[in-house]
Amino acid sequence: MKKILVIVLIIVCLVFSIYKLFAKDDLSNDRAIKDKDGRYLIIVNETKQVINEVRVTIDNGTEVDKMKKEDIDKKSFPIEIPKGYADYNDFTVTLVDRYDTEYQKKVSNVPKKGHVEVTITKDDVIKETDSLKNKINRFFNGD
Repeated sequence: MKKILVIVLIIVCLVFSIYKLFAKDDLSNDRAIKDKDGRYLIIVNETKQVINEVRVTIDNGTEVDKMKKEDIDKKSFPIEIPKGYADYNDFTVTLVDRYDTEYQKKVSNVPKKGHVEVTITKDDVIKETDSLKNKINRFFNGD
């Protein structure tokens, strides 16, 4: 009986490991661009900074929790707009970098299907934290 239990446990662990290895939660740009029925914002980070957080709000300032991302390690990535927000056409994208600097871009007239590229640059800074810690980190990181 113990042998069967151990074998079942090993099989369950193997199946779970294989699933985690091949299952992609992460949406790719290519998949978002090819999906003609979905609705996406493709965020392009041209700030030259590491982004720790992405927040999206709808036109009245309400944050869309399903569109929030953390620890972004790509220069460009898509965010799917949930179907519950089909009536909204205006979004605000906020990026927060490793120094707590916030960059923000408003996107208007987002189509009901397809994708819109949102390019965020250094010119889109809305809040910059110049603490001593951030100044030291910027100095040693060459920023």
